[in-house]
Amino acid sequence: MTSLAARLLALAIRLTGRRRDLAEADRDPEAAVARRPRPARPTPAMRRTLAVTWETRDGFEVYTLAPRRGAPAPRTGARAPRTGGPSPGARAGRVIYLHGGAYTSPITRIHWRFIARLVSATGLTVTVPLYPLTPEHACAQASAFVMAVYRACAEADPEAPIVLMGDSAGGGLALSLAMQVREAGPAGLLGPAGLVLIAPWLDVTTSDPSQARIEPRDVMLMRPGVRTLGRWYAGAWDPTDERVSPLFGTLRGLPPIALVCGTHDILVADARRLAARARAEEVPLAYHEEPGLMHVYPLLGLPESRRAEARIWEFLAARMGRG
Repeated sequence: MTSLAARLLALAIRLTGRRRDLAEADRDPEAAVARRPRPARPTPAMRRTLAVTWETRDGFEVYTLAPRRGAPAPRTGARAPRTGGPSPGARAGRVIYLHGGAYTSPITRIHWRFIARLVSATGLTVTVPLYPLTPEHACAQASAFVMAVYRACAEADPEAPIVLMGDSAGGGLALSLAMQVREAGPAGLLGPAGLVLIAPWLDVTTSDPSQARIEPRDVMLMRPGVRTLGRWYAGAWDPTDERVSPLFGTLRGLPPIALVCGTHDILVADARRLAARARAEEVPLAYHEEPGLMHVYPLLGLPESRRAEARIWEFLAARMGRG
């Protein structure tokens, strides 16, 4: 049964008018962009408990969060640190986290809190690129930027495994990036050890017929506004290009995938299609669908969120050991 906290949060989100704002993006895109908030940054509390560094790459910020030196090792399958790692409590390997926001909105405090929990629970280093957003930029620019970040991480420590993780639009971008790394194989770029996709936006056309039935229960997303943002993101590329909508690409040759979504989320239709594609193509994919939960519920601090986090941490532990 859906927790009381989740039901109350769904009601609160519906009352905020978030869906109305998405619909307005369809009618008045310039006004929607004008209301866009500034990106959140790691809080002072996070900087006190974690090692936080950042750099600027091609004009965009890239943050790295790791356990502080002397921090206790995590309890969940921790391994001895590698020589030269960020701290004695850190584990070998890295997560590249791509935030959601329909490719239009910047990273939020909710994302940072989730990322901080990830670092504290697993002892892993997490790199967070604040990639180019629409409508000023499109898929071509965002893809090139995250590919450059991936290449830099892979070349900095060629033996350390990398897991790509993202929520919503960031989940779609993570899957697209994995496909592009796979296609760049002859260039000697080691592919990711795994993928974690949290309610990913896999098809920017938002055209699955079942989404019409799910939409009345979705407190966050509406198809009209989402489709507009998808067109912005596609730019000069076809919206069904696998770099834009990775649901239209093949999964063959990709590493194991962990996929999490709630049933009160129009994007669950695409998650189900991805799970079916993985079965057909014999790609390892662990799919968990939470009944009655809204979009990106694992990030929201609910009882169901904690259970989703535990599944994700276990997946990361297995993939960082390439077990």
